[in-house]
Amino acid sequence: MITNDANVRVSEGDHRLLGHEVIHPATQRTGTVATVLIRTSKTTGKRVSQTAHMRPLDTSGREWTADPRELKPLRRLAPDVPAGAR
Repeated sequence: MITNDANVRVSEGDHRLLGHEVIHPATQRTGTVATVLIRTSKTTGKRVSQTAHMRPLDTSGREWTADPRELKPLRRLAPDVPAGAR
């Protein structure tokens, strides 16, 4: 856990796009989701924001961030299967 300020807790979160290749439609940038940081209010326990960090698929070498809700997978993801359903 990383503490950002007195009222917000920042932690790395588990996200369905983690490790997947994505596109950010607004900018047309493509990359692999390396981590998702989740900011949570210490007083209410509610999620305040989240930020995805991507590694580029092009040769620019420039990593970038975006709201993970704005990202779209480049390939279809397998559906989530409950652990006991296999």
